[in-house]
Amino acid sequence: MAECLRRETLGAAASPWAAMDDDSREEVRRRADHLIRLLSDYGVDLVRRGDVEPPSAPTSQTILANQVYAQPDTMREVRTEQGGFSVVAVKGGQSTVEQTFTLTDVMLNAGLVLAGDPAAKTIKDLGRQLAAATEIYRLNAAGAGGGK
Repeated sequence: MAECLRRETLGAAASPWAAMDDDSREEVRRRADHLIRLLSDYGVDLVRRGDVEPPSAPTSQTILANQVYAQPDTMREVRTEQGGFSVVAVKGGQSTVEQTFTLTDVMLNAGLVLAGDPAAKTIKDLGRQLAAATEIYRLNAAGAGGGK
């Protein structure tokens, strides 16, 4: 449970459990114990299965959906696409693709930002792309878009 809480909070890209120090692991264990007790209070008991099965394939292209600030009728979604990902605005049921990218594109663009390359400033909606990639990794969905 503690490892699952750590991955839900920090994503799959964070340091593995084994790399954490004892104090950090203990803090996460306390949170996990608390969550287990809360679940039990609501009649939910956790039982560990013997063999762990691989995660099932996603049933939706949408990885994440967020309400757009100050636009109550607009959602912004991060979706899988064949060979990559897209950021899509959904307003009144109509979808508009704002950008598409691969994770390779994101890593190259992030490198431009880290290097302070002025070319980074010319990339339209780069912040949105980097934020989408952060959520893709946090939600362990990097393989859903073809992993490129």
